[in-house]
Amino acid sequence: MRDNSMPGKRQELFSERVFAGSRTYFFDVKETAKGTRYLVISESKRTSQGSHEHTRVMVFEEHLEAFREGLEKTLKFILKKENAKTHSIEQIRHKYPRAYEKWAEQEDLRLKEGYAQGKTTSELAKIFQRKPGAIRARLKRLGALEKE
Repeated sequence: MRDNSMPGKRQELFSERVFAGSRTYFFDVKETAKGTRYLVISESKRTSQGSHEHTRVMVFEEHLEAFREGLEKTLKFILKKENAKTHSIEQIRHKYPRAYEKWAEQEDLRLKEGYAQGKTTSELAKIFQRKPGAIRARLKRLGALEKE
């Protein structure tokens, strides 16, 4: 990978290519003629005209630690957000065990029947073990709920 035949030329020490949908990312470690290492993060994506658009970010060796810390914080935030959503569903299912489950056709019939008999959405929520908002939304979808 290292080519010392041309003095003053930047040397590529390492390269990793990542395919992600319509984009390709490149993580390249290069070295200047003076021996300073740096990271080049490149993105290549196809445009609507069929050509490729490229963007690059260069991070020099002396800034890599700060860059890594920022990237780690960002990734933790993104992953924490996803975990918070899962945790939130778990909390909701503690009170409403069938929350976010798919409705069966038989349940739709029982739901419409219960509502027609005068049961409130809160009562139906207890019966179906789902959130009152989900009961209202399902009744609207089934055309059974009166306009509010």
